[in-house]
Amino acid sequence: MLSDEQLELKSAVTRCLERSVGPRPFLAGEPTTETAWDPELWRVLGTEVGIAGLVVPEELGGSGARYAELAVVAEALGTGPAAVPFLGTVALATSALLVHRDDPVSRELLSRIAEGGTTATLACTDNADTCDFQAACSGAGVTAAEAEGEWRLTGRVGFVVDTTTADELLVAARTPAGVALLVVAGVAAGVERVQSASLDLTRPLGVLTLDGALGRLIGPPEGADERISSALDLALVVLAAEQVGGMQACLDGAVEYAKQRVQFDRPIGSFQAIKHQLVDVLLEVEMARSAAETATAAADAFLLEPGPETARALTVAASLAKSVCSEAFMRTAEATLHVYGGTGFTWEHDAHLHWRRAKASELFLGTPVTHRERLAVGAGL
Repeated sequence: MLSDEQLELKSAVTRCLERSVGPRPFLAGEPTTETAWDPELWRVLGTEVGIAGLVVPEELGGSGARYAELAVVAEALGTGPAAVPFLGTVALATSALLVHRDDPVSRELLSRIAEGGTTATLACTDNADTCDFQAACSGAGVTAAEAEGEWRLTGRVGFVVDTTTADELLVAARTPAGVALLVVAGVAAGVERVQSASLDLTRPLGVLTLDGALGRLIGPPEGADERISSALDLALVVLAAEQVGGMQACLDGAVEYAKQRVQFDRPIGSFQAIKHQLVDVLLEVEMARSAAETATAAADAFLLEPGPETARALTVAASLAKSVCSEAFMRTAEATLHVYGGTGFTWEHDAHLHWRRAKASELFLGTPVTHRERLAVGAGL
């Protein structure tokens, strides 16, 4: 049950989406696309509604809200799907900075993000172009060396969200002391950013190549892999909430279509086969929502009292949510495509945008199978 404040927040985000031009003008790879995301929508959401700094501490210019509120925003954005840099800037980069929130560089970046004008992303997969969770925590794709008080980064990272547009790039890199997190300016010398062809046309991915790029260290290298793992768990929590929003949009659209589409002088929603299919989808949505809410509670508990126990609980809840919500979103997107019939397979209908988002999200930062294995390890099974 959402509180009055959460309902108002959800309503504010929904109104912004309804007034926007939608994701169509910003689809990746289209000849008419000029920008990777909607700058006006992000300006309104980021600064006026304040989602850019929603979970940033108040002393750094943010709202100091919980991940429970961030999940409400993510679910609302998932109904679009909205073409904004939310996953990169808020879910990934902000989460990575929050687990290093005592570091001065992290605090400076959090303040800039909270203002709504700075975008960022987290680059931490390996140079083999995998999207695996464990590879993301290892910093295997980039090395960082210190010389004369400066850190220089060299390597390649694939599957970076908002690669070509982010102002700041948080990069996981290997150092002699272990894995470290460093920040590199997007326009710095030695930075090459190339957009990749991606299945999800509303969420641009790309490859980041670094050749002696200057970076700033965020926190000590020792133990950074554990902090990055926790940051990715927080991002998975936000991603799960977004997947629930996508599922709900698929269900709502299919139900409305089933009421209007007439065959044999009857709405197709009156046919038992369609009813059963939509009820199955409803069950998928509700089970996924339950998993996402459990993960959100674990995220807030971890941020309130960071420690081994809360980190382990977050790991279990995040991996559970990732596996459950990913598979449920895929099944929901496919089932509702069948309800739409031929209409749902047309380019003009948004059903394929949700299907693309579902498949891309299922693979991002680990498949359901890899997260069930991680869940088993985290639960001590």
